[in-house]
Amino acid sequence: MNTAEKNSRKTCICTLISAVTVAICVCIGVTKNLTTIYDVNFDHMGLRTFCMFTVNSNILCGVSMIMVLPYTIDGLLNKDFHLPNWMVDLLFAGVTSVGLTFLVSLCILSPVKGFVLIFTGSRFFLHGVSPIVAMIAFCFFITSHVISLRESVFAMLPVLLYAMVYYFMVEILGPDNGGWDDFYGFFTRIPSWISLVSFMPLTFAVASFLRFLHNRNCLKQ
Repeated sequence: MNTAEKNSRKTCICTLISAVTVAICVCIGVTKNLTTIYDVNFDHMGLRTFCMFTVNSNILCGVSMIMVLPYTIDGLLNKDFHLPNWMVDLLFAGVTSVGLTFLVSLCILSPVKGFVLIFTGSRFFLHGVSPIVAMIAFCFFITSHVISLRESVFAMLPVLLYAMVYYFMVEILGPDNGGWDDFYGFFTRIPSWISLVSFMPLTFAVASFLRFLHNRNCLKQ
């Protein structure tokens, strides 16, 4: 086995382990939320958990990671690991979403609700392990396609779509009319204009950072 084949095999194994880890973490985290009827610290348990970006972003990332598994097995058998460009773009969108989840959990939610609360229980998997493993895998192992700036815009779409839904349900419809309460505090804990003007640039920053690391390691091959 030559050096290229050894590197391909190592990459396949690392990607396989990462993808399985993310998928398991998402399954555990979402299941724990669905089966928790009441949580004194969090209102959105049971089926209402699907209102949360944390859950939706992890599901997107988990599904995209599961789709990678057949390619890792094929790479181990044929000694050549390669993903279709569209799949890398889908992974990029999922990893950008959970990367934002991790950043918001660490820098915004933790100071308000406490680090231990935000990173324990189901949140240990959805706020911590899943995003971290997914980002490592995408930046260092899944490096078969150089990502363009235009693809960074595509990676931001899940966040943009959720932000539009969240704004409509919280600010326009409101909890009194069947909408949502501001459970993330983006319009009550801080001035709403700050959230509106900063969230997408923050998402772009996350996508750009992931793109930089991904492309740097991709070009090293």
